[in-house]
Amino acid sequence: MTWVLAILALSVLIIIHEFGHFACAKLGGMHVDRFSVIGIGPVILRLFTWKGTEFVISAIPFGAYVHIVGMEPEEYASDEEGNLPEPPPGYRNFRDSPIWARLLAIAGGPIANYLAAMVLVAGAFASVGVKEQVGVEIVDFGVGSPAAAAGLEAGDEILSIDGIQVRGPEAQQTAINLAKERMGTTVEVTVEREGLDEPLTVPVALNAEPPALNANLGVIGEYIPISPGKAVLLGIEWPFAQTKRQLAGLWMMITGQTSAQVGGPVAIAKAIKTSADRGFVDFIVFSALISTVLGMFNLLPLPALDGGRLVFLFYELIARRPPNRMLEERVHMVGMVLLLSLIGFTVFNDLRGKPTGPVWERVATQFEAEALKIEREDEAAEPGEADAPTPSE
Repeated sequence: MTWVLAILALSVLIIIHEFGHFACAKLGGMHVDRFSVIGIGPVILRLFTWKGTEFVISAIPFGAYVHIVGMEPEEYASDEEGNLPEPPPGYRNFRDSPIWARLLAIAGGPIANYLAAMVLVAGAFASVGVKEQVGVEIVDFGVGSPAAAAGLEAGDEILSIDGIQVRGPEAQQTAINLAKERMGTTVEVTVEREGLDEPLTVPVALNAEPPALNANLGVIGEYIPISPGKAVLLGIEWPFAQTKRQLAGLWMMITGQTSAQVGGPVAIAKAIKTSADRGFVDFIVFSALISTVLGMFNLLPLPALDGGRLVFLFYELIARRPPNRMLEERVHMVGMVLLLSLIGFTVFNDLRGKPTGPVWERVATQFEAEALKIEREDEAAEPGEADAPTPSE
């Protein structure tokens, strides 16, 4: 059942992305002749037509797509020959629309994903609050982990590493930092297992991935209630904080500071399933993370992505003339081939069964700790105090 939920969640996030394109194109007065609300590929069921848009269901029941008339470079020749479908009264094709409307239509998908993430996270924060980290536990291990061979087990709560306590709001980061500092050595790790303290001598691999003892770490914590207003504010901030971290991680991967770990649709579905297994809140938070990443990834200035199309539109805005249509078509075609190749490669790797850790824990924990710190500082500040502390980044 959770597999069905995972695939459904990923599909819904893609549908939200496409709805963003649809809504913004309509707002800009564009002719959208088709919106496949479920699936891609050949049309198998026509639902209804509204203001010149045919709503359909397609053969491959995953995701969705929108066709804005005149948007694709290969349609330009048809446009010049007058062969594009006649738009309904009051609408025009993509090419004849003002530049602001075209920019909005292309950016509409990522905008919708960011808005969806804000709503999901604000709802999660409002319902359960933010998690106060009090400790860290081992969730699972990397392949061939020496820590597992040394006796550490999933579910162990780490109490200390080399006598340094691993507790409190920074427990997870403390464990990671201590392990990084001791790569290639052995450490004395004390864990709590079934209510008893268990001291173990654990080697830290030189190439540990993830770096903390080659084990995926989960947060042990308690949820602290926050006000609905603060939940909304944190929900708005959350996607942008995650985008900053994701881009930093992408830069580290590009510059070789960390190993490349690219997951495709199968890995994403597996991770969503794992989050659903852990509970409704984890499922909602991770879905918000995927929505954020989907929006961010599409804004990257790469051919065939929304960001690549925005590059050509910004060129037109600055140069005051459209780019070479043949060049644009070829760039997007090459980009699509490379993108499909990357998707195929990641799916192949995903199907090989490389284990996926609870990444939403690592991604969300830092932000929740910051949110809790801000909440507590707000509560501690007396009304009218001129010297109330200002939350730091």
